[in-house]
Amino acid sequence: MPVDNTELTKLLAEMKKVHVAGEREGYNEAVRTQKFIRMLHDWALKQLKKVGIKDSKKIKILTETKVPGYFKLKNVDILVQHEIAGPILILSVKSLMSSITNNFTNTYEGMIGDVIGLHERYPYLIMCHIFLMPKEVLKRKETYPIKYYARLLGKINGRKDETDDVKKYERIALLLIDFKKNPPQVVDSIPDDKNLRIESYFGDIAKLYNDRMIWAQTK
Repeated sequence: MPVDNTELTKLLAEMKKVHVAGEREGYNEAVRTQKFIRMLHDWALKQLKKVGIKDSKKIKILTETKVPGYFKLKNVDILVQHEIAGPILILSVKSLMSSITNNFTNTYEGMIGDVIGLHERYPYLIMCHIFLMPKEVLKRKETYPIKYYARLLGKINGRKDETDDVKKYERIALLLIDFKKNPPQVVDSIPDDKNLRIESYFGDIAKLYNDRMIWAQTK
């Protein structure tokens, strides 16, 4: 099922309002980012349910919780958990809206550390990530190598099954947004890798979930 563009555009317009208001009113970065990313988090949860990933008798969806990794507890945004098997799907959301060049490397390395630790403990786990960035930073002059970042994300995307590389996510979406447009728009040209696009993201996750977790489809 493709993403509803009208619904996504409405979400992005609301997110822009929150971001701009936060800067205008002097909210600190942590508060502004939390409000901003929460909107994307809630939308992603709604999309999972739309494609059929829902609570059932043995499967529960939890938000903003912790999962034991191979080395330590991990904070996760959305967790789909089976009562016996444990975590079967995790979806994380992240945005970088400024100081992108300074922050991307640490964020990327953190993503790799998280996915390795969780796949080592749960080989069948479906790990997903949505990464949102602006085409241009709204308030200040800042450039960054977005095509290079897209290639880096592509290198850790597309884990096929439990035998594949543990440092890969099953599905990453790079959501590059032109926030200078009204309403904001998803950039069509970047990423050019269809497996990093948001349009088919949740449908792809649903297919992975149904194929890999067929045993867990208990109502």
